[in-house]
Amino acid sequence: ENVESLSQITGIPQKALEETLKNVEDCQSGRLTDYYGRDFTAKPPLNPPYYTVRVTCALFHTQGGLAVNNEARVLKKDGKPLPNLFAGGGAAQGVSGPAVWGYLSGNGLLTAVTLGRIAGESAARLVLGNS
Repeated sequence: ENVESLSQITGIPQKALEETLKNVEDCQSGRLTDYYGRDFTAKPPLNPPYYTVRVTCALFHTQGGLAVNNEARVLKKDGKPLPNLFAGGGAAQGVSGPAVWGYLSGNGLLTAVTLGRIAGESAARLVLGNS
């Protein structure tokens, strides 16, 4: 509901929350420039009731995944592609390899972007009869 209850719920000192809200208010009014360069001047003021969510860091990455070829087609155990099935991102085995010990930071995004594009292009060629 208010800063005091928000402080109790989150365990964040009330004074720190009050300072943060004041900082945001000053950024909204243009009296202060946001530390990260964000522009709050067009945003509505923060008024009670306040809500909170707990955010924690975590690794969200599928290590291993489906084997794919250079067209992002999912491969059967014999190495031949399954018809009309493509995979990318966390669903596909990427450059990190097939086991948990091979994880390299950022490779989930790498395979999501790259294999996603390759899968889309490959699927389009298949539909258009060019593959």
